[in-house]
Amino acid sequence: MVISQRRLVALHRGFAQRLLAAQEEERAHVAREVHDDAVQRLAMVSHELKVFQAATQFSSGEHHRLTGIQGDVEDLTVSLRALAHRLHPSVIEQLGLVPALRQLADEMGRAGLAVTLGLPAEPPPLRADRALVLFRVAQEALRNVARHAGVAEAMLRLEASDRGLTLVVEDRGRGFDSSVGRRGAGLGLLGMNERAALVGGRATVDARPGRGTTVTVSVPRGLDA
Repeated sequence: MVISQRRLVALHRGFAQRLLAAQEEERAHVAREVHDDAVQRLAMVSHELKVFQAATQFSSGEHHRLTGIQGDVEDLTVSLRALAHRLHPSVIEQLGLVPALRQLADEMGRAGLAVTLGLPAEPPPLRADRALVLFRVAQEALRNVARHAGVAEAMLRLEASDRGLTLVVEDRGRGFDSSVGRRGAGLGLLGMNERAALVGGRATVDARPGRGTTVTVSVPRGLDA
């Protein structure tokens, strides 16, 4: 049996789409487990520590140590909440893409990368899988800036047109030769292209050594299939 090239491409795309959907489903499951179980348990531990500390007499050294433990528990809670968000940004489902991108920028800012935003106040309606693609590309691109660009700031824009939405992440860092990829970033760039293609979009990377990097991804607008 001979399978045509078109059929092979369709089979590959269908497999990749199912694989990405399964990945997102697993991420969502883990995120719920982290948030609804681990984070809630830590919140209870933190509360019990506060009650215990208020009801018991301690020496100054013991009090200082308990305060430190309390702080560690609260820091761990914050870290786990951030992990749950990175695994599955539920804010996209609850509030939409723009608030999710603002939250991502805040998260990157706390990690040391200042992100300048250019976002529309009211973007056009967008299918959930397309919104998730734009978010994941922004997430991967900003992480690449933080890891590889050698700069402490980046720009993120979301632009709407009659054809669809375009997301741009730009930095003025060290760049790389986009014709051959970048060490440690190749798989991420391939993932951007694959994700965009699966929802009818397209991702491109424009980079030159010493002249920064621009990642652009466009997806069709609307809620149509």
